[in-house]
Amino acid sequence: MKLRLLLSATLWLAVSAGAFAEAPTISTGTDGRLVYATTADGQRMIDFSHAGYGGGGVALPSPQPTLVVKPVRGDAGAAIQAAIDLVAARQPDASGIRGVILLAPGEYRIKGQLRITASGIVLRGSGTGDKGTILIADGHDRRTLIDVAGEGGLTETANTRRDVSGRAPTGTATLELADTTGLKVGDALVVHRPSTKAWIAALKMDQFPGWRPENRLHWQPGTRDIVWERRIVAVTGKTVTLDASLTTTLAPEDGAYVSAYAFEGRLRQVGIENLRLVSSYDQKRPKDEDHSWVAIGLDKVEDVWVRDVETRHFVSYAVHIGPDARRVTVQDIAALDPVGEVGGFRRRMFYTAGQQTLIQRCFSRHGGHDLSTGHAAAGPNVFLDCRTEESLDDSGPLESWASGVLFDRVKIRGDALRLTDRDTDGQGAGWAAANSVVWNSEATDIEARNPPGAWNLAFGSMATVHGDGIVTDTRAVAFRDFYRGEPIGPSSLYRVQLFDRLGEAGLKALERQAVSTDATGVPVLTAADIKAYESRLVTAQPVPKGPLRVENGRFVIDGQPAWTGVMSYSWFQGQIPPTLAPTFGHALVRYVPGRTGTGYTDDLETVVEAMKPGMAFNQFYPLWYDRRRVNHNYDGSAERDTGEVWGPLLEQPWARSGEGVAWDGLSKYDLTKYNPWYFDRISDFAKLADQRGRILYYNFYFQHNLLESRAHYADFAWRPENTIQPTGLPFEVPAANIFYDVSDPLRRDLHRRYIRHSLDVLKDRTNVVYGIDQEYTGDDRFLDFWFDELTAWSKQNRKPVYINLKLPKPQLDRILADPVRGPKVAAVEFHHWVYRPDGSLYSVKSGINRAPREQTDDIVRESDVAALKAANPGLPVDPQKLKATSLYGAMRDGLWKTTKPMQYRAWREYRDRYPHIVVLTTQDRYPELTAAIEAALPDAKRAGLVPVEAVVEGRDTAWASKHPSGAWLVYSPEGKAVRLDPAQVAGSFRVTWISPEGAADGGQWRADQPLTAPAGHSWAAWLTPETAQ
Repeated sequence: MKLRLLLSATLWLAVSAGAFAEAPTISTGTDGRLVYATTADGQRMIDFSHAGYGGGGVALPSPQPTLVVKPVRGDAGAAIQAAIDLVAARQPDASGIRGVILLAPGEYRIKGQLRITASGIVLRGSGTGDKGTILIADGHDRRTLIDVAGEGGLTETANTRRDVSGRAPTGTATLELADTTGLKVGDALVVHRPSTKAWIAALKMDQFPGWRPENRLHWQPGTRDIVWERRIVAVTGKTVTLDASLTTTLAPEDGAYVSAYAFEGRLRQVGIENLRLVSSYDQKRPKDEDHSWVAIGLDKVEDVWVRDVETRHFVSYAVHIGPDARRVTVQDIAALDPVGEVGGFRRRMFYTAGQQTLIQRCFSRHGGHDLSTGHAAAGPNVFLDCRTEESLDDSGPLESWASGVLFDRVKIRGDALRLTDRDTDGQGAGWAAANSVVWNSEATDIEARNPPGAWNLAFGSMATVHGDGIVTDTRAVAFRDFYRGEPIGPSSLYRVQLFDRLGEAGLKALERQAVSTDATGVPVLTAADIKAYESRLVTAQPVPKGPLRVENGRFVIDGQPAWTGVMSYSWFQGQIPPTLAPTFGHALVRYVPGRTGTGYTDDLETVVEAMKPGMAFNQFYPLWYDRRRVNHNYDGSAERDTGEVWGPLLEQPWARSGEGVAWDGLSKYDLTKYNPWYFDRISDFAKLADQRGRILYYNFYFQHNLLESRAHYADFAWRPENTIQPTGLPFEVPAANIFYDVSDPLRRDLHRRYIRHSLDVLKDRTNVVYGIDQEYTGDDRFLDFWFDELTAWSKQNRKPVYINLKLPKPQLDRILADPVRGPKVAAVEFHHWVYRPDGSLYSVKSGINRAPREQTDDIVRESDVAALKAANPGLPVDPQKLKATSLYGAMRDGLWKTTKPMQYRAWREYRDRYPHIVVLTTQDRYPELTAAIEAALPDAKRAGLVPVEAVVEGRDTAWASKHPSGAWLVYSPEGKAVRLDPAQVAGSFRVTWISPEGAADGGQWRADQPLTAPAGHSWAAWLTPETAQ
């Protein structure tokens, strides 16, 4: 084959170059080789032929079968995983292959996940047809069915970093370095292009509108870095030549550098081939999402492949290629009929965030974003000869700055293909494509727009075209035949570049190859092999810790303190970029399909390991599912006119119905059904917490949805616009009082179902503490209803429940004083109430449809304002302007913070009165005094003390409690003298002085005298009556 035959008689690209002044072009030289013409600043067409297995143009291996697995009854996951582990234990051959697992024809039902974590393993079926090999993902878990993933990450070699000293325009494979000492041919290099503040500003990616865009939408320096992995093929002076071109321009002022590196945990020579993958779903629910979302996942891999695979019904990806994957080929894949909602992170089909990946001859039906790339995908990445049918959304790069993407002879039937600025989509994706090409492709619309300093080009577009990157075909007649052009020569850019580099051998490597399914003489996996694998799983289980107990007013596990701190999570925000995602910490119910790790779908083992001994994880349902809502829009937002939700997704406890359209564009909720993934995650974490001696703190509700802001409420599952049940809730906030009103039979039943379901899910877990809400200001009736449901369930199921009350003080005291409910309380926390610095009490009010945050100013009294004005005569007279001043805010905050003695008072009053209850709000500001008191006055002696406002002098640092026996306990942690109210405290008492030094008999004391300790340090006094008055 001659190169000119590939180019065809006329190279229309060269002819049309004048239509776009800065378009890099290619043409044929006199020697028949490709000639790359550059732009004025040196940029050239990228050589895309380095995409694919082996760096492009290398035939995929076709080794012979090593081990045969036959269908088994029931769950076949253990059998296939046992085979994978057996082959993983083999030594690799010279090509790096350990062995081929041949799955005999038949159905294999898999309840879990197949994981390949060693190099050199090929998982091969016996065909994709009905009589071939069919792997069926059973159950409701959203897992990736076949996960191929290494471990660890890229690590730079110490002292090998070299600065890039010269400009390196797009498309080049040569770099001028400040120093090449120590670099040699064959070395692996990482080329790092920082995303600088100046570059971001030049792209105008720091100008997004919206709520707090600087931390949410704007690109931040370091968040869009591009990292290429290459090998040196030549070193000449201070110039190195790499094995593949770079896809974004480097400049010295950007701070670009190279470094030697290693990626020890990366897998190589892994293949998935010749089988059908099916995700089993509830056929009565056409939008069911309670099944497997991803067919095949590849990450932390190199030189791997997927070929001749058919996938059916997976919610999202047929193949998901992660950011640490390179030199991957995916070919001859059919991704059919995903089942799930139509919206964000669904139906993505073929996705790559890696580099040097080739996806060819792939087909999808009913997808959305069928062909897409991920965040800062370094490229080159190629989609060749792919086609779609009945696409429901556009294809093209979805996240920020994927550079060097080629869509070559693709056909998108039903939607668009875009190389563009996606603006705020995807939470500030902005310029999603750079230095990318659409070549001889078809779609309803093709859009190509050019970022500052870069380019996106579309040639031979058979579509309605948009953008300044469209290279116009002079043969096309505008507004005729939908302004569709004609294909240009060469027919395929990738193929002609590959031929130019490698000749016929390169093109032959692209051809479809038959693989051996001959099992003659090949060993067969035995029942003993499977049993051995299952035995290893049992022996690998950790020895569990003892169960949670309450001892002496403290939570303990195996005699050690079990609650010394709380880990919470980011319940309304999150980000996808790899440098940002981990900053949002751990979460149990955050979901990013195909991505595992902190900030994405957290590995629960990692979450537990991150919790220090004595930690509890504070779990409650998130504020909203969709990151679009973080903009605090309510309605009328153009970005919310579809279900294209932004991730990370914060899952809710209730299931979608598949019916109607909720406020977020997905289907409405069914409040009688629950999200299995959400509750599985809660249950799995609680199981790990039991094993590792940690605590799950499970709060049933999150009142933040119901008050303050319309945006908080907009997507709430119970809002009538979002559910198929007529809940009777209002259209807008405030909605708390109605939500908590269980006089309505429907709402009462829905609450009861939800409470009981939560308890049923966790009934076998021992280390769970239950709370109602972190912000509860609902009425007493709902509080009683919730409490009684927990205790009734506990009695019916003969399972203990540890109830923690975090409530406004009046409600807290009422429950504790209740002779039936009070003894069932395990712990208490202080919730928006405080003893002010003057010793008076302030607590937020309940049942008034106001959130705690809406009541924070109510702690301020007229006397506080008068004192502030007296000290600062220049303050505004207008009340609203006064509240806006920093002095007013500091005064209010000081009242809430209060003083050490008053913090200690709140803690000691509950510790003394209810010594058997755990006081989780740790305000032991005088630990030495605490130790002395609890040594001198055992729990039984202090139990029953009731706080009484009996201090008339020194009440800003002292307080008193009365025992039913008539004894008094008086505190003065600052050591000051105290005078008590003679109307409440009369007669003679025997006083025991308690100080950090211990307890001492103080003799007789008369109530008409001040209490003055003999030493000037923290003290308490135990007063025992001597005479009755």
